[in-house]
Amino acid sequence: MSVTVLGAVRSCGTTTLGVALAATWPAGRRVLLVELDPAGGTLAGASGWAAEPSLVSVAAAARRTSDPEAIWAHCQHLPEGASVLAAPAGAEQTRGAVGMLAGLLDRLGELDADVLVDVGRLDAAAPMPPVASGAGRVVLVARPRLCDLHALATFVEARTVGASRLEAGRMGLVLVGDGPYPDDEVAGALGIEVLGRLPWDPQAAEQLTSLPASDRQLRLSPLVRAARTLADRLVADTAPTAAVAAGDPAPAAGSLRVRMLRPFRIGAAVGTGNGSAGREGAST
Repeated sequence: MSVTVLGAVRSCGTTTLGVALAATWPAGRRVLLVELDPAGGTLAGASGWAAEPSLVSVAAAARRTSDPEAIWAHCQHLPEGASVLAAPAGAEQTRGAVGMLAGLLDRLGELDADVLVDVGRLDAAAPMPPVASGAGRVVLVARPRLCDLHALATFVEARTVGASRLEAGRMGLVLVGDGPYPDDEVAGALGIEVLGRLPWDPQAAEQLTSLPASDRQLRLSPLVRAARTLADRLVADTAPTAAVAAGDPAPAAGSLRVRMLRPFRIGAAVGTGNGSAGREGAST
């Protein structure tokens, strides 16, 4: 079983990715989605769940035990049956609960389940959330647009330059929506593997909190089909590797941004890429 942390540097989309993966996780494997976005949770409101059980109730229980198995009694469930430890809507409550759960969150890898941890937006200038240190993989989410990819390059560079490439070896990237840059170009510029691409499909994303992914209305949607393929890949790929081997020398400071600017500006100017024509707009 595994722990996978989901986060974004500039764009949001980690909660949609987490729900889509949990709803389509391979049969026969128990999956748990943990909502740890410090800005507060959205799943309880979107799903119409009661305020508790939640991250807050398990934080209260953690005063008596640090056994990670205690989490199961505080979960809600998606229509497909996946367990969700939902965060409260308020940022202050969420951060307080996470602080109280430090010992328990460090032991998520002991659960007999695949654990997906939604940590929301990541700060390029701040350390990774503590829960990431024990995760087998960190999956970053980004739109394939120039402004998002430059922000992501800064984040990746801060975690690879002047260090071993172990951090990069644990990172993978999921692109959301269309853009002028194909997956292999993004992977080459960033030096991390693109694990897959999800379509921008707000309607299907909203329905995942009220309908099982196996429902005919959803199972044929592009979002669910792409999420199922990605979930299968994450389960099968138990030893992710960086696009740059762990033994290779780390790049000089700023080299990732230089590598990105050249091909991305050229690609945007000539309108090449993932099925999109013309120059990329400034909006996200």
